Amino acid sequence: MTDTSSGFGVLAPEPVPQWARRVGLVSDARGERRLAAMRLEVLAGGALPQGSAEDVALTAQWAAFICWVDDHIDRGGLALSVKAVEEFLAPLRHVLDAGGSGSGGVSVYAGVLAGLWERTAAGMPDDWRTRFTAEYADFLDATVQEVALRRAGIRLSVARYVRLRRRTITLLPMLNVLERTGHTVLVEVPAVAVRVRELRWAVADVAGWANDLASGADDEVAGQDNLVAAIARESACSPAEARARVMAMIEDRRAGFRATAAELRSACGSLAQGSELCRYVDLVETFMSATLEWLARTGRFALDTAPAGPFPMPTP
Repeated sequence: MTDTSSGFGVLAPEPVPQWARRVGLVSDARGERRLAAMRLEVLAGGALPQGSAEDVALTAQWAAFICWVDDHIDRGGLALSVKAVEEFLAPLRHVLDAGGSGSGGVSVYAGVLAGLWERTAAGMPDDWRTRFTAEYADFLDATVQEVALRRAGIRLSVARYVRLRRRTITLLPMLNVLERTGHTVLVEVPAVAVRVRELRWAVADVAGWANDLASGADDEVAGQDNLVAAIARESACSPAEARARVMAMIEDRRAGFRATAAELRSACGSLAQGSELCRYVDLVETFMSATLEWLARTGRFALDTAPAGPFPMPTP
């Protein structure tokens, strides 16, 4: 595929479904159609409105990999067995342990992760590599924990569910990817470290809770817990009331996010690396808006391969 808009026939990045078929992430046309319905280029483009085609493509490919790993566990029946999930995730852990050098020969998913890591980590500082590895490994741990709780029939309180959901949504690793593709590396500033952590956690919470609103039908069919169900159970309220409460929680979390972002910007003037920090805050804010816009329109949670209609989501 070429982009001839410049007149020079520059080779353009291949569409996400085509890339996924080439690397083995999807194996048939049905998978390609379902991946196309997710519109991950829209998510990546919204997150990087000034990004190059290559950076947007790499971001979208990471999003596809993250979604497909999650869906393979939930839709592929792996969630029925802790052992099956652990065996599926083990090659991914090997890639992380090997610093991205694992070939993933025993797993298509590990091979894709190794390829994405190689392209993303090139030129990134050691602190970034350490943070990405730790947060992706934590996602893997949380995924196993979630399946174990499910198999044991344990339903979490809302507070415990929220903490676990923050780890399973995979937004923190995705924020790390955006540091590379958005060319804005998070600088470590001890004076504002707590507020930066809160900013990042807020994005993960909002995305996870909005995701739970959209995935309710899927979760019910699969017998999986989500925030709406946890609130309905704990508060003894109807599903409709629980959804309303989740919407209110999202709006409250977003208000806190905006306040934290404003505090960080105010602190930038007194910090030696203030300009870098402000660019990072801008990047995270843009990603928050892009994620909500995408979740409101995606076909990710369609039970068939056709694109889904809009969901009642918070205004981006």
